[in-house]
This record gives sequence, structure tokens and C-alpha cells, in this order.
Amino acid sequence: MKHLKESFLVLGLGRFGSSVLKELARLGYDVVGADKNEKVLQDEELQDAASYLAEGDVTSTAFLEELNVDNFDAVVVSIGDDFESAILTVLALKDLGCETVYAKANDQKRGRGLKGAGATDVFFPEEETGRRVAYHIANPGILQYIRLSPYCSGLEMTVPEDFIGKSLAELDFRNRYKALVVMVTSQSEETPVVSPAPDYIFQPGDTIFTVGAEKDLERLRRKFY
Repeated sequence: MKHLKESFLVLGLGRFGSSVLKELARLGYDVVGADKNEKVLQDEELQDAASYLAEGDVTSTAFLEELNVDNFDAVVVSIGDDFESAILTVLALKDLGCETVYAKANDQKRGRGLKGAGATDVFFPEEETGRRVAYHIANPGILQYIRLSPYCSGLEMTVPEDFIGKSLAELDFRNRYKALVVMVTSQSEETPVVSPAPDYIFQPGDTIFTVGAEKDLERLRRKFY
């Protein structure tokens, strides 16, 4: 399955926005970043990661028009603590034809406000890392990515269509993907299935949590999402 999205725009390149941009680039996507702070744009890691960096007021509708924001698959609004500016930016992006807009919020109340303004989804930097947010933005089927140690990571994802109706044994999951399914959450079960048996048959709506080496989980992600 091909990636559902290919190009992204990140507005505001503070710590959180920069982290999201770098991770999206690492995942192989084209990412453009914009910020009004010239010093931020001189960061070598950002320059290496981004397809292009633009200097300007990301809350300005005129500047957003110059960026051709409607050409991107998704836009991430990460413009600091100015809630009013964030709201106005989301509204402007929607008016300019952006279908998918993600926004950063400092708390649940502001998050609801951004959702009301038209944000597709809202993220809370104190609760979520830039890496996890990037995975979610780039791959809606990826629900969570966790780095458990320098050698092992965890990936929670919606079960791929190719798995439905097949058992773990039939898929030969562990040998084929070099990862271990440690839990399945199913709509037909009241509680998650921990350490599912080899004869467990995947159903529509299942989510699976797998553990393995980062390179193997990345290969699994790219194959299906």
C-alpha cells in the first residue's frame, strides 16, 4: 500500500515543529518549513531535512498564499503560545482550501477551540513527542510509535487489509516481518488479547501492537502504510 500522504508544510519551527519536520523528512516525505525567525532557519539539521525553508509571518494570509498551502497534503500549525494567532491561522488555511490541518495546543480547552476552527486533529506537546505525531500525520493507520530502548521499539497500527481473515500462523508474522505481535485490540473482545495464539484470526477493526527492532518495524510500516 502506498503512503496516503506525500508532502507536508510545517508552520512554526520551535522545538515541537522542528521535531515533526525532521521526523517526517526521515520517513521519506517532502517537507517545507516556515518561521518568522531567521536564526531558526539557519539550523543546519533543519536545512538538511527540509525540502525548502521559508522566512515569513506564518499567521499572515498573504504569506500563506505565497506558500501555495493548498498544494500540500497536510499542514501542521505549531506557532507557539499565541492561541488567537493559531486559531486565525487554522481558519485562514481552511479558507485557502487546505483539507487537512493539524495544530499544536497547550491544553484541552485550546485544543477544543482549534478543533472548532477546523483543525483535523490537535496534538499536545507535553503528552506527545514530535516523532509520534509525525507517524500519525504521515500514516493514519499508525496509531502509536514508541521507542522502548536503543534496540527495540513498539508500533501500534490498524490491522492491514491483507491480514483480515488470516491467522498469525498463516501470515508467518514473526518470521516474515521480524517482529512480535504482543497484543491485539478487537471490537469483538471486551479486553485486549495479550500474546495472541498462533491461530488468532484478524478481524476488521483490529489494532495490533508489535515489538521489534526499529529497522524491522520501519520495513513493516512502509509495506502497509
